[in-house]
Amino acid sequence: MLKKEKKILTLVNLSEETRKKISDAMKGQPRTVGSEKPSQQIEVFDLQEKTKTSYNSFSEAAKALNINQSRISMYLKQNQKNPYKGRYT
Repeated sequence: MLKKEKKILTLVNLSEETRKKISDAMKGQPRTVGSEKPSQQIEVFDLQEKTKTSYNSFSEAAKALNINQSRISMYLKQNQKNPYKGRYT
């Protein structure tokens, strides 16, 4: 028995013309469920500078600290005790 493989198209594989057509077709349509989640505020303490900074979202904190947002998520998810990079808690 043969299985059908699903081919997933990504924007990387598409021409500029096709990307524009898809973009035009999607304009005005509602976003998918869950795409408008509220941001979660985060407070970061810098041990070196001895300062506490509040950020409106994980992505805002990640940009300010020059790290990937997933690092913040994983740090919190794994309930880390040690400061990140020996500096941030």
